[in-house]
Amino acid sequence: MEYIFEEVIIKPSNAPKFILDGEEVDIWSDEMLRYHSRNIIDYVRENIYSYERRGEDPFAEIVGKESEKEMVKNALMSNSNILFKGRKGYGKTTFSKAMAKLLPEKLLAVKDCKIHDDPTHPTCFSCKRKLLEENVVELTWVPRKWIRIPGDPMMTTRQLIGGISIQKVREGYELDHPEVFTPGRVLKAHRGVAYFDELGAIPSALQTLLHELLEERQITTPEGDIIPMKIDTIFVASTNPANYKGVADIKEPLMDRVEEIPIGPPETLKEEIEIALRNMSLKEGAILPEWHMDILARTVRYARNRELKVSGQIELEPSCRATIKLFDHLRASATRRGHKAAMLSDYGNQYEVVKLGMRSRIGLEYDDGNEKDSVIENLVEEAINRTGSRIYTAIPKESFGVIMEEISTFDEIDVEKQNPEDMENVWKVILLLARRPEEVMSAFEILLESIRRCTGLIERISPGKYAYAGS
Repeated sequence: MEYIFEEVIIKPSNAPKFILDGEEVDIWSDEMLRYHSRNIIDYVRENIYSYERRGEDPFAEIVGKESEKEMVKNALMSNSNILFKGRKGYGKTTFSKAMAKLLPEKLLAVKDCKIHDDPTHPTCFSCKRKLLEENVVELTWVPRKWIRIPGDPMMTTRQLIGGISIQKVREGYELDHPEVFTPGRVLKAHRGVAYFDELGAIPSALQTLLHELLEERQITTPEGDIIPMKIDTIFVASTNPANYKGVADIKEPLMDRVEEIPIGPPETLKEEIEIALRNMSLKEGAILPEWHMDILARTVRYARNRELKVSGQIELEPSCRATIKLFDHLRASATRRGHKAAMLSDYGNQYEVVKLGMRSRIGLEYDDGNEKDSVIENLVEEAINRTGSRIYTAIPKESFGVIMEEISTFDEIDVEKQNPEDMENVWKVILLLARRPEEVMSAFEILLESIRRCTGLIERISPGKYAYAGS
């Protein structure tokens, strides 16, 4: 009990015998010294320096967001707490996970410690007693930690901070017995990253307790006793914009202890596509040609950026998760239909595949039950028009006349059956579009569809079937 309020530092002169994997080890050797006795922030700073000396991005998994990355690195270097603010699905959680990569892959810890205490700077009661009183102490390796603490309006102090078992105390156990105190979610992030997902949703009373954590790096038990259990953690939190549905306020004293970093949507279409490709669930199957990725990403961005009149009806905008799922759904649809590369027919007769990925991710100011589907259809149409216009303008002007002559010689063109090599000039344009042989059929279709939409000289008879409509 006398060790609870004592700062314990273990040195070679007062250390017990340490056992790791059944063998005695010298933790102060050059080989072992890097795995203990240092604050987590020291490891983070060292790794940031190392990445920058090599000219590498420590957050390479984050697409774009160069300004945000710089802010994060500065905040970490100055040992500041970070609050990411932005709408759902824009990478706040991914960013926090990327920070964990700056931690050591493994650290030495006291075996069986509930918070993985450092063997030379113990913070939990039982580890203090063990390291000062026992002759032999077992150690273990623990991997880098990223602990998610979801914002929950019903969260209790015991869940967040931890609590003392009154029953164990009544049974005669001392407070420093490992069975008496059970650490909460924050303490489990000791020597790792504590990520508070939607900080504002945590009850105000618990936000007050976090003031102490951020300022003093210690905790208060549910009983109100101050326990100097110093926590060594990287504090990262997220919140949605203040006007976002269901968002609770973060108390001003807590805001004064964090650095707010805004996280927005991808700045470019290219970044949007790259994020979707990296995060797709369906890794294999039909190819998604660049024009179909373009269409799907544009559909989402039109819904988000209010570029169209129809977008003005959208109150809740879709995040990057919508783009990711649209890529997944189109690949799934094309694969099921036996296509080597996605086709327009794989979207469904009324763009059902796009509706599947968008309905739950957008909200309208007014929806009579069918309005949302109509909005999605209009968004897809505009996206196809834009992509089609880009493809149409890429057709060499000197070739367009002969291309139309070749198309006019056929009563009907079924892109899944017609060999485009039979049309010399059409074939040349297809080769400009298709990056792989598997994309030829899809390139043939999007070329015909683009000409149809931009000139009206071709009509679509049915999905995948076209005919010359010129006089």
